[in-house]
Amino acid sequence: MEITQKELARIEDLTRRYATYSRSQAGLSAAWGGLCVALLGGLVLSNDILLYSNHLGLDGNPGFWRFLWKQPDPGLAQGSFLSSIALALPVLWLVGRAWIQRRVYERHGLVIEAQTPLNVGIQLVHLIAEIALAAMLILGVWIDLAFWGFPAARIPGALLSNAVVLMLPLFGRRMVSSPDRNALLMLCLGSATVLAGGHPEALLGEMLCCIVLGLGLVALGLFTHSRFRKVKRELDALPVDTSGPPSGAPTTVIERRSFAPRILPRDGADLAVALAIAALQTTWLFVLPSFFAGFLTHSSAIGECTFFVLLAVFLSFSVEKITVDQDGLRFHRLFGSPKFLAWERIVEVKEAPRNELIFRGWIWPPFPPREMTACLSSIGHYRITWDDGYCYFPPADAPQFEALVAKKVRDTQASLHSPATPAASAQP
Repeated sequence: MEITQKELARIEDLTRRYATYSRSQAGLSAAWGGLCVALLGGLVLSNDILLYSNHLGLDGNPGFWRFLWKQPDPGLAQGSFLSSIALALPVLWLVGRAWIQRRVYERHGLVIEAQTPLNVGIQLVHLIAEIALAAMLILGVWIDLAFWGFPAARIPGALLSNAVVLMLPLFGRRMVSSPDRNALLMLCLGSATVLAGGHPEALLGEMLCCIVLGLGLVALGLFTHSRFRKVKRELDALPVDTSGPPSGAPTTVIERRSFAPRILPRDGADLAVALAIAALQTTWLFVLPSFFAGFLTHSSAIGECTFFVLLAVFLSFSVEKITVDQDGLRFHRLFGSPKFLAWERIVEVKEAPRNELIFRGWIWPPFPPREMTACLSSIGHYRITWDDGYCYFPPADAPQFEALVAKKVRDTQASLHSPATPAASAQP
């Protein structure tokens, strides 16, 4: 099937528009996040209305806002039910986002949008705004700042918890795209405020703002998804070449095989290094956030729940094994990226030295680390580099992994970068 230059340009533009939903465009995941934010605010509002209706018969009609102002600080916000909902909603959003991304925006295959100066600039603006807001909130603990529509931010507990939440984008840039970070940030801010507690009147003021902003996110997500549906219709209308490869073309057949990660250390020194890094990761990923959650909410139960929720989220990003087949590498994991790498996207597979693994695979970025297995060894890890990033994996059968995967990547890259063979000249 021959493709004209005009048709090729249209396919390239269509592919570019399809790829934007992997990084820079919002969609149903943003709508799902806005719905979760509005749901949380609606639950707080419903709870306050229920309290007000129960007291109407006893105290007459004092007025809704005046009634809330006279209520004592509930400490743990609105009770254990709302606190549990506030803890669960960010996790539910992450689960729903992963399902939406896989079932809606990757149905025609995973295509990663190339970084452009505009995208980098937008991400930088997001990051600067988040850091500035976090600094303002942290400063507001010590001085009386005016937060206008967010009066609950005057409460030290809510203020500190929101500041901690605002620092999450520093560690979660690889997990979600910029529009989805807006939904996650807003949802975490609302959840942190509910968990931190405060005066019901001030808390409801912030929750009303969350309802309005959440509904705005729903509208934005539905609008951008309608544009994606147009892209999908154009993709479905593209002609498909069913003739297959030319006869006599050489093909390399790779037998499907799975590689599990190595778990045991090589020696005592290797075990000591792995345990030291594991203790460091456990402290800043699980212990410190759980301690702050319990301290801010004055509840050891909330601290314990935070620890187990963070542990469950971390395990859901872990890589159980890698499967090698004719198409590429498949990472068996619940969340996180990559999940699949085609051979054409992989640039290099090479054994990584210990120092590189420790600093670039385990320590930074702290979440999610670029080496996500239960390995207790810092030796024998392979760095898998592709066009948009890299990660590390310690195969249990390193020689076979080297022979099969590394050789296939070298051959693929050689074929992609080799000059085209000139056509044989016609014989007179």
